[in-house]
Amino acid sequence: METISFSVENLCVPCACRCRHCLLGYDGNTIGAGYEQGKALARRLAAGSPVEFSYYIGYCMDTPALFDYIAFCREIGSPGGQFLQMNGFRERPHDEFRDLMGQIRDAGVELIDLTFYGLPERHDAFAGRCGDFQLLIKMLTAANGAGLPVHISASITEDNAGELEGLFELLSGYKTESLSLFLPHSKGRGWFLEPRRLTKATLERLPMSVRAHMPKVKTQSEAQWLSEDEFPEPDKRYLTLSLTPENFERYSGMSAEEIVGELESLDDTFYAAVPPIAELAKLYGDPSGDRLFRYRDLALLWTKRYVRENGLTLHDMTDECGHFSVRE
Repeated sequence: METISFSVENLCVPCACRCRHCLLGYDGNTIGAGYEQGKALARRLAAGSPVEFSYYIGYCMDTPALFDYIAFCREIGSPGGQFLQMNGFRERPHDEFRDLMGQIRDAGVELIDLTFYGLPERHDAFAGRCGDFQLLIKMLTAANGAGLPVHISASITEDNAGELEGLFELLSGYKTESLSLFLPHSKGRGWFLEPRRLTKATLERLPMSVRAHMPKVKTQSEAQWLSEDEFPEPDKRYLTLSLTPENFERYSGMSAEEIVGELESLDDTFYAAVPPIAELAKLYGDPSGDRLFRYRDLALLWTKRYVRENGLTLHDMTDECGHFSVRE
């Protein structure tokens, strides 16, 4: 198993939304260490990391430290210096959003992302905040006015698929760099969305104006994945350390190499307790399953079912609220 990268997440900024697919399961409480503490540790780890390093904050970018964060990411070569996910901001007057977008552009950010979940009523219900749809439109308008490029992402489920053509028509009145659909996966609150995962039958009924924005990575029904009878094991992993007030002092005394070694050990131990994907397919695969998956997300769902049904008490490396890995 080759370790490709090492990241540090510091979930220290509150979010104004409670999205139904939130992979971090945000409940209004931040679990990260202090911003300045996290930055100081990340600077040291970036200098000594044996693999590619990145640092990010969350649950949201709505923080007084935003411009310091952008500058720091540019300093250490982390993606936050060029790209920002901008959901979950608090309400502001339009002129404040206009000024904010111009400042973000001037700070060196090249692209922001805004995420929609359907037309206004459904979007607000999914985001867990009344008025969130109109707030995103206000942000999009402000970004257009500031000349800040915007990518639009939109979730697609059984519930909102029929609204996406109308959503895209509405958004066509704004300048956007690109628009892409994504299938929510089973991390965090996404676990409870699995019964509403998009099906092949629903996708085939949608117009090409919607289907053209589906993920470019191979996506097909569970039945199709099973019929191919090929379940390759991942050989690469991307490791993330989740920084908290409780573990900050300990990791402050460790080198980047030592932390990577600890994360690799946690990852090896967790996956040694989970059967290979081919065996998980036999345990949980539905040969008639019509719901659509990327291969990685189908393997993730089966893994999470195994962990839940067998009561594993090991550190769960699929849970992004703690240290975690992404394997592929």
